[in-house]
Amino acid sequence: MKNKRKYLNSLLMAAALSMAGAASGVGATETAQDESDFEIVAYYGDKLEDRLVVVDVNNMALKSANATYGADPYPVDKAGDLDKVYAITRGSNSMDVIDSQTFEQIGLVELPHQPRSAEAYNAQMRLQLVTGVDKPMASLIDIDNDTVAASVGEDLVYDANGDYGGSNATGHPFWFSKNKFALIDRPNRVIYVYKVRLKRNGEYKVTELSSVATPTAVHHLVQGDRKRTFFALAEGSAQNNYAPLVIKYKMRRGVLTQVAQTPLALDSVEEMGGHHADMHPDGIHMYIGSTEGKLYVLNTETMTIVKSVEVGQGAGHTTFAPERNLAIITNHKDTFVSVIDTATHSLIKNVTVSGPQQNGTILQSHTSLVSPDMNYFYAFATDNGIFYELDLNTLEVSRTLETGGTPLQGVFLCDGQNCKDM
Repeated sequence: MKNKRKYLNSLLMAAALSMAGAASGVGATETAQDESDFEIVAYYGDKLEDRLVVVDVNNMALKSANATYGADPYPVDKAGDLDKVYAITRGSNSMDVIDSQTFEQIGLVELPHQPRSAEAYNAQMRLQLVTGVDKPMASLIDIDNDTVAASVGEDLVYDANGDYGGSNATGHPFWFSKNKFALIDRPNRVIYVYKVRLKRNGEYKVTELSSVATPTAVHHLVQGDRKRTFFALAEGSAQNNYAPLVIKYKMRRGVLTQVAQTPLALDSVEEMGGHHADMHPDGIHMYIGSTEGKLYVLNTETMTIVKSVEVGQGAGHTTFAPERNLAIITNHKDTFVSVIDTATHSLIKNVTVSGPQQNGTILQSHTSLVSPDMNYFYAFATDNGIFYELDLNTLEVSRTLETGGTPLQGVFLCDGQNCKDM
């Protein structure tokens, strides 16, 4: 632990001396923030240590690090509007139910598949949608009693099809509307549309409405600016000479119809792989990171790539700070995040947030947050086991917390009057 901290301090010194203007080093100061009118707690799955890591973000302190019942905890998702979270244990046919106040396990959701993700909540029906990591399946969870209300998909384990994105059998869970949801079947390259309704006897009936084939496996769906417009990020397939693509769909009566599709590039396809697409605050542009180290800017009205920006290896998620016209790009395979001017779609600065890889996992976490006051960005340097705070005024790392392990993905819960938009 001490050696790691010494290394990070030396990295700061070296970076400050040798990377003038272009990048900054990891800061290890522990200066407290000014008092804020909100409190934030972060919950992350730590696959290396088989535990749930809980961080008091305001005070940069470790609140809990309890072992999970299931194996391989990865994401953590809030259970609807209740004071509990689901620890998504991808190595088990279950999810741990965790009290978000005491951090203790209070139950178990047993599943017909191993869970991938469960962030999609339907407030009208009080159902949480969880997709499968081993089988192309999805289950609807009644959040009030933590039971499976219904399951759909194919109860069969598939081998990976070779597309970019690995062996996960499904993409992210997604609700099209209050009664329609998606199942992204990655091995078979299909998006299914289902409708769910509550019958008089209290049971749920789920009906398949339609399906649409995709050129490569799809990672996730994005809601467009208009109600019936949706975008799919197809991750790309080097073996089939497909670059990552963004596919635009219109939905009518439960059927997805393709409007357009746009590849991120036409050459060097073998180096590419799309991980995540995020809509710009202007509702027109979309930022898509690709693993070779570029950020692509798509105009979703014309469906044309208007710009590409050199960022870091493993470019993935984008987190926007709209009031500052900033975006922070998570580079999963690099030691720095990239800060973008969202007015000009230009690189402002690369900020070092991690040391080199030590535990064989991604360097930067999937989940991050910009504070409600738009002053700070928070995330984990996953492989190094360090939670950090990036000051959005100075674009320097202002505080760090060493937790050990490899916290990968999770959820931030915020309490306060400025938290309503989070």
